[in-house]
Amino acid sequence: MAAAKYTAPNREKRRKFIRDILHRAGGELTTKKIHAALEASYPQYCSRTTRRDLEALARQKVITEVTKGRKDLRARYWKLNGASLDLVLSPAESMTLTAIFQHAERFGFSAALGELATLRNYAADSVVAGARRNLLAEGRIRTGTRFTVLNPGDYNTEHLETIQNAMRNDESLELVYRPREAGDVTCTYLLKPLTLSYQDSNVYLTAYVDSEEWPENKTPEAGAPRGKYSSNGPGTTCALMLHRVVSVRTTVASIAEPPGYDPQSTEAQRDLMTIYGDGPVDLKLRLSPNLHNRLTENPLSVSQVMTLDEQGWILACRLDDTQGLRLFLLSNAADIEVLAPAQLRAEVYKTLRNALGQYERPAHESHSH
Repeated sequence: MAAAKYTAPNREKRRKFIRDILHRAGGELTTKKIHAALEASYPQYCSRTTRRDLEALARQKVITEVTKGRKDLRARYWKLNGASLDLVLSPAESMTLTAIFQHAERFGFSAALGELATLRNYAADSVVAGARRNLLAEGRIRTGTRFTVLNPGDYNTEHLETIQNAMRNDESLELVYRPREAGDVTCTYLLKPLTLSYQDSNVYLTAYVDSEEWPENKTPEAGAPRGKYSSNGPGTTCALMLHRVVSVRTTVASIAEPPGYDPQSTEAQRDLMTIYGDGPVDLKLRLSPNLHNRLTENPLSVSQVMTLDEQGWILACRLDDTQGLRLFLLSNAADIEVLAPAQLRAEVYKTLRNALGQYERPAHESHSH
């Protein structure tokens, strides 16, 4: 009977589950504990089947039996060897994944350690294996952007892992932070982590701050404006830059997140970026032929409508008036005229006029000032 169970069709599923159990444990487990975890999904199998699975995985060098430092000398302990990845990618899929990793790392996603590094290396090996050309060594798989990309903020990956695990387990954090506008002063926040955002070469933690502790005589005055990307004060949400985190640990304090918190809401996004107004505006732009071609192929918004009048192409859509929109308009100022809303047109004009003022005097005069 045991042999029949052992050769059942779901044997590989059991063994994958054993690898997952050891992976989640992050260390050594006894045969008894592994079998207890298996019983929830495979109650019909006896402990002898589990032992056989463990021994088979050990022969395949997927796991190792631990013989030193055992707490219970009568028990057998097991640990996972290296990564537990269980997938097969085609060379074409691996090329796409390699590009994803390459692009993500440019914007601050770190994949240098752990199984992400294993997955990245697996994809790279799959691209090269059996190929007539080494496309990676030749730089034939590339990603990029026409915009200048700032170097990513240098954050501690252990801090990120602590925050990620706290979010998964619905825990609160004690976090020591260097606010941007406070010089070398650090502040300790007791907070509830809400959202992680990967944006503009940095990683941001949106959090609800329950309390904060400043050094003596450094507490901001009540009602005084705070710098961006620091606490907005107890009882409020904020966005914190991961590379400004000095230390972070979980705490036994139980902090509830704000009622009705929605990471997609305009209010939540205000912590991460500048948003003007309280909702979308009716945007109307006059476009050059060159930008019309570009925005026809890569729309500014899914709601955009193009029309042609006697002076050229008009784009209309509803869009939030954000810092990102204004940067787009200014970076394409020679090819765009803002027709509406009037306030946005005035702001773009003001910014362009101020920029021109910088160039109206000779460069040596600008330098001397």
